[in-house]
Amino acid sequence: MRTWRLSDADWNSWPGGLSDAQTMDQAAGLGLVGLELGVYDAAVELAPDRLASLATGPVPVTAVLLTLPADDWPDGALAGDVERLHGQVKACAQVCRDLGLPVLGVWPGADEVGADVLHGLQRCVATAGEVRIALEYKPDTAVETAEQALELCDEVEGLGVLLDTGHAFAAGEDPAEVVELLGDRLLHVHLGDAAPGGADDDLPCGRLHDFAPVLAALDRSGYTGTASFDLYGAVTAGGLTSLAALSESVEHLRSRR
Repeated sequence: MRTWRLSDADWNSWPGGLSDAQTMDQAAGLGLVGLELGVYDAAVELAPDRLASLATGPVPVTAVLLTLPADDWPDGALAGDVERLHGQVKACAQVCRDLGLPVLGVWPGADEVGADVLHGLQRCVATAGEVRIALEYKPDTAVETAEQALELCDEVEGLGVLLDTGHAFAAGEDPAEVVELLGDRLLHVHLGDAAPGGADDDLPCGRLHDFAPVLAALDRSGYTGTASFDLYGAVTAGGLTSLAALSESVEHLRSRR
């Protein structure tokens, strides 16, 4: 039985310059249940006037992802400017509480392979309180694989994992097996396709891999959150609009139900 739902992510529409209203209308038109917000600075992407405007849209905000790229965090985030990170996590977690969202995703892209992120993660989890942190792993960052993410979960009580299927494929993992490996530590999901080594591919689902095993694994797991499409790389590369990338992904997944 399917207990989870499909949603869009606002960053899929950034390359095409779509407004929030257009992005939400597009998600609703595709039958998606909500919109995940990508956050670089909580004061900007989670500004009160923007949230008020989003609240009147046809689909709700269903997830928040705090994105920590190297350009914005040149000295690292989890392994660098932890005090600044504390402020961002605190602001994002409060918005999650206000919206009734139990999970805050965190992607530590600024932290390089080998960086010690343990203290930073402990601080994030403590700061977020009852809002659980879902750590998004990705090849060529401090947390490259599902196993590394799980090791950190063993050391940081309450920490969970954000599975991006594209990152898993890029790391040589089988995301269906990862779902089973993570168990109840799976807190959020991003959906996209990728070739081995192609962590930034963000291809439409089904372009390279059949997603039927992933869907079945999620169904068996009892996961009850949302799974957001992350197709930014494919749209940024050109040749695909966000609508085209989303439509291809939705069609593939629905054909495998």
